[in-house]
Amino acid sequence: MNYLYITLINLIIVFIAYVVLNNKINKNSTSTLLERYARDVENLIIELNRAFEEVLNLSEERTEELKKVIKRAERLLKKPEIRELLANGKDTEPIPAESKEEGKGRADENVNLLEKTRRLLSMGHTKEEIAEILNMKRAEVDFLQSLHKK
Repeated sequence: MNYLYITLINLIIVFIAYVVLNNKINKNSTSTLLERYARDVENLIIELNRAFEEVLNLSEERTEELKKVIKRAERLLKKPEIRELLANGKDTEPIPAESKEEGKGRADENVNLLEKTRRLLSMGHTKEEIAEILNMKRAEVDFLQSLHKK
């Protein structure tokens, strides 16, 4: 009878070992690894699509800004004094005061954004937080960060 109990206990231990080892082998099998890699690739594709959409949105915004600048340039070109300067070939003449101040304001604004982004990054803020704080898109924060690295 003792041999029967010992044999039964050994069979139970062997069965448990078989189940545990079989699960470990299946977890490390090629198909499981391929499934994991496929999920990682799908996540990477999703992230790339999101980044592409951000870049596309940013380029659309910049295109709109460029259209505004072109319209402003066309308005300036309609002014007689500007046309006269261009007709005389005097490209060294000063730009009218209103356009100087406007251009300077934009340059200062861009430097301020770059400086603010640099400061917030050094403080440990995430890019999402910086985008929210400065009221801009994350792609713009990435761009400003890349400018800071140079």
